[in-house]
Amino acid sequence: MASSRVEVSLATRKVQDRAVQMYMNARGSEMFALMVLDGGVSPEYGYLEEAASADQRLVNDLGILKGVYERRLSDLEIARLDQDAVTQDMQALAADLTEKIANAQVTYEALKVRRAEEEARRAAEEAARRAEEAARRATTTTTSTATTTTSATTTTTSATTTTTSATTTTTSTATTTTSTATTTTSTATTTSTTVPPPGATQVCPIDGFTAFSDTWGAARSGGRTHEGVDMMAERWTPVVAIESGSIYQLREGGLGGITIWLHSDSGDSYYYAHLQAWADGLDVGQVVSTGELIGYVGSSGNAPDSLPHLHFEFHPDEGDAVNPYPLVKGLCG
Repeated sequence: MASSRVEVSLATRKVQDRAVQMYMNARGSEMFALMVLDGGVSPEYGYLEEAASADQRLVNDLGILKGVYERRLSDLEIARLDQDAVTQDMQALAADLTEKIANAQVTYEALKVRRAEEEARRAAEEAARRAEEAARRATTTTTSTATTTTSATTTTTSATTTTTSATTTTTSTATTTTSTATTTTSTATTTSTTVPPPGATQVCPIDGFTAFSDTWGAARSGGRTHEGVDMMAERWTPVVAIESGSIYQLREGGLGGITIWLHSDSGDSYYYAHLQAWADGLDVGQVVSTGELIGYVGSSGNAPDSLPHLHFEFHPDEGDAVNPYPLVKGLCG
């Protein structure tokens, strides 16, 4: 379009210059007319005829260029109208998506509260069960059957013999044998082992509802390709550390807007972009644990304001980016 405008401008300038030239040569043309009336033939006639033909070509070229320019202006206007229609459609789709994400976030928060209540209930039930088990262990006693053995009592008395000379009486001593009762008591012993589930080493980088697809390698402005995954979410949705590590860089500006680089304890790096804000007090060098709040979903940088999202990148061993979609799909569902 710009080249057509330049061509029309140049052609117009040529026609204008030629008009000026013809005006300046008007007196010569009058003399030529007088020579023709007198019956003379001027050697300049052929030159003048050729000049008139060149002038006509200039005018024709200008007309053609103007026609091309006007058609392109018309095409541009049609394209602009089409673009406006597409923009309106995109804005409507963005508004619809934003509303759906907001509704989904409300559902997510309700499920999160319900899950917390369920976990609290289970924890209370487990604590009550353990207390009951401990009380039962303290009162459980195993007692062996008490055994008592008593021997029969034996008394022996000899017969009494009486004579006139002397009386003899013999009496044996009564003997009683009783065994001592023996009681044996044993203490019951119970061993209970509860193995807690292993702690999660990685979590979804967005603590809320999110929608995303595999857009790795998709075209971007300036001839770039997409080296991450765009995770749509409601503005101000919490963004968390995908795993434990430290904050390597905080930056604001450029295409990414408000960004975070996280170096994990496992040696991998993660890049968060288009944030609305960092978490209060977040600083470079800060150690963070898995799931700890580090920022909020937004649309800073070159992200459309109508589509807040997290641009998330995965750099294994702090190297080049690889497709993060399989990772976040496994963590976020």
